[in-house]
Amino acid sequence: MGKAYRLVMREVTLEDVVRIRASDGMRLTTSPFGVTPEQYEKNPPIYVGASVAWKHHPDRMPPAVRAGLEKAIKISKSCAGILGTVIWNGKLYPKKCIEQKKQARKI
Repeated sequence: MGKAYRLVMREVTLEDVVRIRASDGMRLTTSPFGVTPEQYEKNPPIYVGASVAWKHHPDRMPPAVRAGLEKAIKISKSCAGILGTVIWNGKLYPKKCIEQKKQARKI
């Protein structure tokens, strides 16, 4: 698993997003995990990092990755409609996330 790095920029411009999304070597993401909803709303953590070698080329996806994604999609669909948040391990998480982890036997 690659490491993600927090962007130091104060603001991500549209040009930054377009450049990173078009790049085969970079990815851009944000995550609500580990921060409060208020922190996420005011200043969501934005990460940029190295993308997978098959970005933009799903036909090059390794079979094990494809199987894992299919399993994750099945679990996600089974948890559709689960709303709200829950405190787990001292942090705020979406209820759907915790249920997905339970179904995947990760907790």
